[in-house]
Amino acid sequence: MQSSRSNDIILDRGHYMAPDYDTYDLEDFLIAVTSYTEKIKTGIWHSHEKPMISFVLYGVNHEFREHYDIRRSAGSINFYHAYEPHKNVYTEFPSKHVSLEIDSLFLEKNNYTEDRIEEVIAHSYDPHFTFLKLLKEVSINDASSHNAIEILLLDFFENSLHKKPPTHFPSWVQEITDILNDRWRETISLKELSMLVGVHPTTISKYFRAYFQCTYGTYTRKLKIDRALYKIKNSSLSLSAIAYDSGFSDQSHFIRAFKDITGHLPNKYREL
Repeated sequence: MQSSRSNDIILDRGHYMAPDYDTYDLEDFLIAVTSYTEKIKTGIWHSHEKPMISFVLYGVNHEFREHYDIRRSAGSINFYHAYEPHKNVYTEFPSKHVSLEIDSLFLEKNNYTEDRIEEVIAHSYDPHFTFLKLLKEVSINDASSHNAIEILLLDFFENSLHKKPPTHFPSWVQEITDILNDRWRETISLKELSMLVGVHPTTISKYFRAYFQCTYGTYTRKLKIDRALYKIKNSSLSLSAIAYDSGFSDQSHFIRAFKDITGHLPNKYREL
């Protein structure tokens, strides 16, 4: 840990302000799981030696940077340039984050820059599910983990970079988005969807992946799992009750879908 100006701390690779953290050094990047389990004083200006991505698993903090401030809560993902000053005031405990420090070797061999990674995070696609799968891989931490995590990250980066801006979408894409999000518990057939938006089923089927970056079935399951994530962490409901409340016909279907999308079994996610 180094100090720069009077109120700034520069954190070396693998060091954090959190009172509890575990690190996983994977050569050209480092992953850390940081935790604030009890209420403590926070809000010290600091920066990191390496560029970093931080994802909030749960908890809330108010982050300050030099020219703006933001509220960070479950699902928030943010990028920090190397040596970029910031401070975080935690307002909800416990809080847990997954942090990814990126070494220059990773940037060079994959032809990325810090600015390019910042662009990725600005247009991030499905960060919650990506970082849950990443967390599962680091918990395994075997000979295959480095390659598995690198593939996860590169897929996430490329999907985010190639995500089409909404202004380039035909109007029916937003209509479908609204319908599926409003009626997320229902099973809407392709035929019904095509009638509701006035577009041929073949057109929807052909272009759905291009606009939503996954299949129709995966998208609708993600909507349900996204609702289930909050209930698992913030309620004492049984998994069978959560499965039903989340629109699944039974617990076994729910467990399979949850593991496929997040990499975790629901009961293990509850323990994170």
